[in-house]
Amino acid sequence: MRSERPRPRSSTAHIRRFRLRSLLAGTAAALLVAPFAIPAFADTGEPDAVPVIRTLEGAQTVTIDAGASIGAIAREQFSVTTPPPPKPVLPSAPRGYTSTAETFTNNPDSAVQWPFTQGVPISDGFGYRNAPCAGCSSLHQGLDMNPGAGTPIQIIADGVVAEVGNPSGELGVYAIVDHAIDGQRVSSLYAHMLSGSLRVQVGDQVKVTDIVGQVGNTGMSTGAHLHFGILIDGVAVDPFPFMKAKVGS
Repeated sequence: MRSERPRPRSSTAHIRRFRLRSLLAGTAAALLVAPFAIPAFADTGEPDAVPVIRTLEGAQTVTIDAGASIGAIAREQFSVTTPPPPKPVLPSAPRGYTSTAETFTNNPDSAVQWPFTQGVPISDGFGYRNAPCAGCSSLHQGLDMNPGAGTPIQIIADGVVAEVGNPSGELGVYAIVDHAIDGQRVSSLYAHMLSGSLRVQVGDQVKVTDIVGQVGNTGMSTGAHLHFGILIDGVAVDPFPFMKAKVGS
């Protein structure tokens, strides 16, 4: 008998079987990769609805250990600093004379001195007058002296501050200083001073030529001037002859 040789396999069938194995292998690989390739939150039926996560440039991130509790997370610490107190408003710097006159000559060597270092205009003297305003007195108990607004006013002699007003009534900003002059109790009055310029308080020990304030227009006043008064044992006297005699000029 003749032995039959095995027939050679068809090359076409071999190619078909190879393609089938490749297809099965690819399908299996796709099935293994699919659970990892699709996000757990993705809706595979709506591919356009897959959210996109963006990270803002410069944003801060915090990493928290899975075992940490909320109470263990330290919060930022803040401190509050108390602002410094506001600076006090100081009176304006004393200005110089804007008007002088040959009404008197001061003597810097005298124990008693005029309230200004040089003669100034005197617009109203002591005694009866026509009241210059509705509330002004017709019996003027002092001198109205006019060196110009803001001019510094000096105390006429050593003494103690007895009374101040800042401002008060018709005298506006004023001070009264008690002195002992030639055995007499003399008080000097400085009225209508510039608001904010008062430099003394009751009980202050003061010296001759200390600055008490500045010429102003406070209280019952028709213009910037110093109302300067002298009282002896509480009674008002004409300041002009009194100062002439004590200063010597």
